[in-house]
Amino acid sequence: MQTKAVLFDLDGTLVDSLPTLTCSLNAYLAALGKAPFTEKEVSDMVGKGVRVLLQKAFACRQVRLAGASFDAAVKDYIAQCLKTGNGKTRVFPGVAEALGALRSKGIKTALVTNKSRAMTLSLLADKGLAPLFDVVVAGDDGHTPKPAPDMLLAAAAALGASAADCVMVGDSRNDALAARSAKMTVRLVACGYNEGEPIGQWVQANGFDAPFPATAQAVAGFC
Repeated sequence: MQTKAVLFDLDGTLVDSLPTLTCSLNAYLAALGKAPFTEKEVSDMVGKGVRVLLQKAFACRQVRLAGASFDAAVKDYIAQCLKTGNGKTRVFPGVAEALGALRSKGIKTALVTNKSRAMTLSLLADKGLAPLFDVVVAGDDGHTPKPAPDMLLAAAAALGASAADCVMVGDSRNDALAARSAKMTVRLVACGYNEGEPIGQWVQANGFDAPFPATAQAVAGFC
């Protein structure tokens, strides 16, 4: 198989955004008079997008919202994230260079994240990563989010590539299961979150290859 496109997750794969996510969530909860979370607690909740993060956080802090009220809370939280900014987020070492090397070899790149589009584009712009992607598929674009395969297949279609020609790089079970359902090769990395469970243990129990230590190493073979 000749790899024509590499799809990437964002949080925990390309960047360590946990300090930013924690700061934003705690600022939002403070306005509701609720206690903050630690970074470890937030790392156990991230991975399936803003809506699921808030559902888990609200359940822990006994905030009861549903329907239109919950939808409004999601919008308010995204606004808080944009207000907080991305100053606490760091790009993992070698990521920008690896993305540039892929593109220099004619391999297309896509970002496939459960994060909202507004938050994603803000982060990419702030960290200088936006020009390194041909396609961005975000969590509120209308596709069923990972671990469903829909977002990966949408990215492949936008790139003009078949699933067999694509590789998915991610840090969590959501990425692995989405790639498996999409019939894409997956390369996992151990630098992320995986909803609090060490990815090395999870892959052994679920029939995936051992994770790479870091994203730059996961794509080195293509460069």
